[in-house]
Amino acid sequence: MMDDATASTGVAALDAALDGLYWGDNVVWETETRAAVEPFYGAVADGSDDYDLKAYVALARAPEEIAAAYPGFEVIDARPGRPLGRAAPLLQAVYERCDRADRGLLLFDPLDEMAARWGTDTARAFFVRCCPHLLEVGAIAYWSVGHGAALAPLRREIAEITQCVFTLSEGRLRIAKAEARGPGVEGSVFRMGVKDGRPELEAAPVAARLGTALRAVRTQRHMSQSDLARLLGISPSAVSQVERGRRGLSLETLLDACTKLDLTLDELLRGDVNPGYRLARRHDPRRRSDGRPLALVDDRRAGLRAYLVTLAPRGQAQPHLTHKGVEMVAVVSGLVQVMLDSGRPVLRRGETLLAERSAVLGWRNLGEGDATLFWILRDD
Repeated sequence: MMDDATASTGVAALDAALDGLYWGDNVVWETETRAAVEPFYGAVADGSDDYDLKAYVALARAPEEIAAAYPGFEVIDARPGRPLGRAAPLLQAVYERCDRADRGLLLFDPLDEMAARWGTDTARAFFVRCCPHLLEVGAIAYWSVGHGAALAPLRREIAEITQCVFTLSEGRLRIAKAEARGPGVEGSVFRMGVKDGRPELEAAPVAARLGTALRAVRTQRHMSQSDLARLLGISPSAVSQVERGRRGLSLETLLDACTKLDLTLDELLRGDVNPGYRLARRHDPRRRSDGRPLALVDDRRAGLRAYLVTLAPRGQAQPHLTHKGVEMVAVVSGLVQVMLDSGRPVLRRGETLLAERSAVLGWRNLGEGDATLFWILRDD
């Protein structure tokens, strides 16, 4: 564990890049073999003493092998012929365990096993239902999926839903997706080694980062190395060397690539990762903010700021700052009285208040249960 707000991957360089794992993060490792991801599974398991649920979902792996590799982990036996060997009962078993746990860690056998046994559509449906539920209850899960062409539709669906995607290939780790992290995290590339069974990472040089990103752009657009070479006016051999980090590109060729691929230089170096939005993730969905406004988006350059406020029964709180622009209060749950310098209106769940010329002085929960609201500011 890093602190109460975040969890550790067990790899210092990865924690530093991500600022830890948010509770509810589903981490999907795209990897050629299970052996490549095993050190990362082991690293997160090493720091699992503070979890009250530690479970390994076995689709093919023998329980005795799991017990030896991950001591203290419950084995959820979903192998063929077992009671949990089908998608529906396995999903229910995962739900039941995670719903009871305050801190949950789940490690899954490769999704390739699900696809091979149940078919790609069922494996996709399982992930589509399981991943959001784990996010909702704040459980951390590690999944993996292979690079094969047959699994491409599954990988695309996974990438749209999950919170983190890490790609492992040719001794490199690339952060392909990392929701709610700062700029520059997605697209980061590390050189990877293994020592005493645990991963060691170091930031890759610019040439390696460019090569990995260029390969990601090319594969996203279903282009061969020859296709890309013709587009850029260089040889396929040069493209291959760039993608392997053996050489770079001249500034002229790099800018030409941006123009022809319709990308900014920043987008190209990130591997065409440009979602067009910023996500504000709560660290822990099960913990209230104890009345203190919790910053979700706090960037004056965007012109909007958003804070989450959770009030205990009959509790009250005040803003941590004085704002002179437009303010909005949107009640998610409970019965909330908003204290303004011009009145004391009461809002129910689903109702909003827009204060254009009257400052918000505080909030009071009038109910017997927790109340949750968003406080949104528009900066002048």
